[in-house]
Amino acid sequence: MELQNTVFSILAVSAIIIVLILLVNRSLRKFDPLSEPKGLVLLMIMLIRFVEGMLKDETNEKITEELGPYIGVTMIYIFLSNISGLLSIEPPTANFSVTLSLAAITCILIEVYSWKYRGFKGYLKSYFEPIAVLFPINLISKVSTLASLSLRLFGNIVSGSILMMVIYAMLASVSGLIPVIGNFNFLGVIVAPALHFYFDLFAGLMQTYIFITLSITFIGKELPD
Repeated sequence: MELQNTVFSILAVSAIIIVLILLVNRSLRKFDPLSEPKGLVLLMIMLIRFVEGMLKDETNEKITEELGPYIGVTMIYIFLSNISGLLSIEPPTANFSVTLSLAAITCILIEVYSWKYRGFKGYLKSYFEPIAVLFPINLISKVSTLASLSLRLFGNIVSGSILMMVIYAMLASVSGLIPVIGNFNFLGVIVAPALHFYFDLFAGLMQTYIFITLSITFIGKELPD
């Protein structure tokens, strides 16, 4: 059942993104470049500028053009996944296989750009820097990047979901002590919105920003000075 819920939530978030892409594409086709942007067009311009700014700070112009679309779509996917609990579906990022896959893509990009800009010899040399005996530590650091990126996102989303479940159960127990209306968890209706704002919306946004920022920073660190 858990696997089915995860598959459904992944498909649901993917479907939402596809619909958003179609809506943005339609808005861009109708947009007059001489007019003031608004609505979806304005949001996309803000997102693109934000992503480009982050990439340019850590990488270069060429990588910004290459990775911009991927970073932008990944940012949207992670954010929508993190807040999907608001739609009463299981957040895809509460499944470790999802966060591990996202982190694996980042790690692959790190190695690809390190090889591309350092060259084969420079890439191999990076594993033995600053001295050869540190090779095992450098190798472990590669694995630790995968673990830290995936576990950080997974752990924060899961912990938020568990806390909300515990809070709902506690509020339901307290509501049950009140006669007549005790069968209805009215305290949950009153208290939960503020908690959802933090654990789902705010925390979801922060974890998205952290994952994307770390991904870009790790890629930028592999570039030669």
